[in-house]
Amino acid sequence: MASRKSPLIAASLLVLSAVLPTTALAGGGPAVITTISLGPDESATGFALAVNKQTNKTYVTPGLETLSCESHIVSVIDNSTHTLLAPITAGFNPFGIAVNERTNKIYVTNAGGCSEDQQSNTVSVIDGATDAIKTNITLDGLGPAFVAVNATTNKIYVALNGGCCLSGTKVAVIDGATDTVLRYVEVDPDPFVVAVNPRTNLVYVTHGAVDRITVIDGTTDTVKTTFSIGSEARGIDFHPNGKFVYVAARNTNQMVVVDASSNTVVQSVLVGLRPHGVLFDPENGRIYVTNRGRCNSTPGTVSVIDSETLTVVATVQVGACPRFLDRSRETGLIYVPNASTSRSVSVIQDK
Repeated sequence: MASRKSPLIAASLLVLSAVLPTTALAGGGPAVITTISLGPDESATGFALAVNKQTNKTYVTPGLETLSCESHIVSVIDNSTHTLLAPITAGFNPFGIAVNERTNKIYVTNAGGCSEDQQSNTVSVIDGATDAIKTNITLDGLGPAFVAVNATTNKIYVALNGGCCLSGTKVAVIDGATDTVLRYVEVDPDPFVVAVNPRTNLVYVTHGAVDRITVIDGTTDTVKTTFSIGSEARGIDFHPNGKFVYVAARNTNQMVVVDASSNTVVQSVLVGLRPHGVLFDPENGRIYVTNRGRCNSTPGTVSVIDSETLTVVATVQVGACPRFLDRSRETGLIYVPNASTSRSVSVIQDK
């Protein structure tokens, strides 16, 4: 949604570490082991996804990537066979998605369509045991974008972006026990991506078309601070020790490392064109960044970064327009949704 609003030309960051091979490591390394088609329905494509460890399934949303700009489909993948299961019908244009593995619930934001008469203000809650919609949560605000779960506190955070035509200024806080809204946190305009660090109980919110990240204290659900990285931010992930935040810097084609104690950029790594998703793998200490590129005019890639040396050790080609990825903690496999004409999910193995 934020991509339809005027972009801000961000200042360039100092590149402290930049190595960009064009292939995987010699003699092995990260590689795509299979690509899963999302089926013949053009309204099913890959924008964001979440892996459910409890059921060994992956849930994929189309975002606003469909040709008709209208979808209700959440695709479901059986991770044991990498085959497509029956889709789930959610609200208007399922967008952000997150799994609470403790409660076996999947939260899907319904972003609404591309015109004023297609606005939406709901979050669909899927029962992971049955893949049925348990309930739909109505929010006081339009255009829910991304959603994040803190399984420790059983709170769910939803960015209210404003939809196609408005500018939202809220993050909804939902009680995962009752699936009701606890409160709203007022933030700067156009909140977009939400990410929770369960170790620190801090919630990070990026904003569309501006160089700003908001930090919410998950204990009080109040804004703690805001900071900048020199670029409009997209995906966010964290080092397990809580000391570092990894952010996709969309405008400068970098992954930046933020010191969580001071909220300052301490290093930056040049990746591919238009980075979007970020994922830290605690088992091998690597960071995976999806590079959207120009969708159908350039191939999509995933940059693989060594978190110790902060160098790109491999670049894996995936489908067109890769976006927001996730990882199976059972198998270590990484699932990358490919939007646009790819309409697929690439599965990366890195051992």
